[in-house]
Amino acid sequence: MKKNIKVLIVDDEPLNVEILLEILRFHHRYECRWATSGEEALQILSAYIPEIILLDVKMSGIDGYEVCRRIRAQSEHRFSKIIMISGMSLIDDRLKGYEAGADDYLTKPYDEGELVAKLEVYSKLNRIEEVDTLKTTALNILRHETRTPLNGIIMGSDLLSNMEDLSEKAKGYVELVRQSGLKIQELVEKISRYYSIKDGILLNPSLKAPYLVINNIINELSGSLSAGRVIFSCDEKIELFADWTLLTEAFRYLVDNSIKECPEKQQVTINCQQKAADLFIQVGDASLGSDVALSERRFDGLFSSDLLHHHQGTGLSLAIAKEIIEEHGGQITCRNRENGGVLYEITVKNQPPC
Repeated sequence: MKKNIKVLIVDDEPLNVEILLEILRFHHRYECRWATSGEEALQILSAYIPEIILLDVKMSGIDGYEVCRRIRAQSEHRFSKIIMISGMSLIDDRLKGYEAGADDYLTKPYDEGELVAKLEVYSKLNRIEEVDTLKTTALNILRHETRTPLNGIIMGSDLLSNMEDLSEKAKGYVELVRQSGLKIQELVEKISRYYSIKDGILLNPSLKAPYLVINNIINELSGSLSAGRVIFSCDEKIELFADWTLLTEAFRYLVDNSIKECPEKQQVTINCQQKAADLFIQVGDASLGSDVALSERRFDGLFSSDLLHHHQGTGLSLAIAKEIIEEHGGQITCRNRENGGVLYEITVKNQPPC
């Protein structure tokens, strides 16, 4: 059974209030309260949080525009959707309502079907926004509340592994605990990083040669690999304005992912070139590839086509890389190569400082 939708009706004409109540009662899903003045509405809202407010514009005392502004000044009503109702249909009247903080504007005489449809849409939007905020809050709690116990697990296992009287079998179990703790720690950090980037980041561009950045990443990640596993080609003279702290993070995730996905004795190829003022990079590996329909979903941080065998954090790593590249006005695509394997193609826009 669906949850009732809380609605506050604000109109100084009792007949208008009664008409709205009659419409909403007919649909059985609405828990309604009403006020016959702006002052009364604000008093009710001090102890009542509706999902939707149906607010008349022309009222004696405080008009609808001012009521709307005062509601928007209260953080507890940040999710409440305000639909202004008025007999005035001029664009200027609508714009004044939107500027006051209204979400929508309904002109009298309104159609009952349109009114109910708007209530349904804004109710869903209200709950989506609430869930999104709860998700962010839960993520922050998870990050902070897991830090201390995870540090205890990792540091405790480090101390145990150095005990002289510990058998090799026991040391193996201790190392398993340590690695598990590190993986959970990395996963929590990546989830937090992903959502912080999606919330928006401020770029701090500087001029740098992509060759130096990518070559350092390759040396860092391929140190334990056999020689020749990573083939890198790039004009050392290419320079690009970008936030290189962020791009280094993105490129590291992409190269690391290709190395992990690529079978042993197969090569990862990285080609970097300049097209106009932008940077174009291809990262290819000899992995098994994926269904065409799933290729773009590789960049969805919450998606995995194989939960039992996917690399820890791979989806999140690619999702973070995608968000960073798109923040630079670029794009990243993934497709299967004709000769086998996967090819990532990345375009990064030049971002000279203003």
